[in-house]
Amino acid sequence: MNDTHLRPGRHAIPVLATLYLMTAASIAPAQANFEFGDAEDGLQVTLDPLIQGRYSYARAPDGSTSEFDFRRAWLDTQGTLFHPDLRFRLQPDFSSGELSMRDIWMQYAFRDNLGLRLGQFTVPFGMPRDIGGPNRLFTELSVPGNQFEVPAGRDTGVTLLGGDGEAWAWAAGVFDGRGRLDQRNDRPATSGHLFSARGAWAPVGEIPRDNTTLGRAVERTVALGAGLQAADRNHLRDWSRGLEDTVDRQRADWVTATADAVIKFGHTSLSLAAFRRDVSPNHASSYHDLGAELELAQSLPVDGLEVAARHAVLRHDAGDDLEGDERWQREWGAGLNWYHRGQRQKTQLMWLDRDADRSDWELHLQHQFRF
Repeated sequence: MNDTHLRPGRHAIPVLATLYLMTAASIAPAQANFEFGDAEDGLQVTLDPLIQGRYSYARAPDGSTSEFDFRRAWLDTQGTLFHPDLRFRLQPDFSSGELSMRDIWMQYAFRDNLGLRLGQFTVPFGMPRDIGGPNRLFTELSVPGNQFEVPAGRDTGVTLLGGDGEAWAWAAGVFDGRGRLDQRNDRPATSGHLFSARGAWAPVGEIPRDNTTLGRAVERTVALGAGLQAADRNHLRDWSRGLEDTVDRQRADWVTATADAVIKFGHTSLSLAAFRRDVSPNHASSYHDLGAELELAQSLPVDGLEVAARHAVLRHDAGDDLEGDERWQREWGAGLNWYHRGQRQKTQLMWLDRDADRSDWELHLQHQFRF
């Protein structure tokens, strides 16, 4: 990390930008998405923009850095086309300064509890991606979350979806296994496929849309979930772990599994997840990785305020030749969330330590609002 000499004045612009976002949110209506047409007439469109402005400060032994950026800047577009049972979603993202597409899909509902989705969308697997970044307790995925989920969370494929979405839900699909269309770079077309499935059941309450308290008392909830992925001849990552220098020799067959739970009671929300992946590279020795994460949210006496905590660990295969520090990755996190109008408009202060060295940490001040 580059050594940056920080002066108080250099923080003024990002702090003022964050305050501007908070002020804009405070005068915006609580629900201001834009709707056009009528589903019964065959065409209905809803526009729901989202912006996350973030100021980040990172501390390391060799120096510190700070910056202001837009973590997310979406124009979420959903609706029906030609028929009330035929839905679509387009989600362009402008946060990088260039247009990229997150979601591009169409879905047909055969009946109330069964549908078919085709296009680029979130791969059904783990609870963190199922909830979605704008609704997570910590916006950023944990270390194991990043490791075991599909990079950027999306792929191109076809999926069957079922369930009532409240007491139970499931999804199972097949994907091309190369990730988002705009992030494939030099990854070649794979000769195999990616299979992924997820199921969730809520014996108490409903399947949660978040793992937070929103800074107030919560409805009692117990929700359980599980996911499974399998891929053959896959190039999604460098599965040789740097042993092979050409992409076509980095492919592997692999299987990943996860189990998770969200429990809410009183003023508390507790979520936990566990992961395992077994990898059989084509040109290297087989190995497996394990991971787990635990997140806790506790609402405060002031309405809308919540404290957050996270601990996560990633353990690389003990049978390989990694040193101790390389084999284990641990993460600690703490935060304070202020919900102005639920998940639509909130301010978050997050501290994350993702290394064994306690002098390496990050601090994020972030504000999210939907117009």
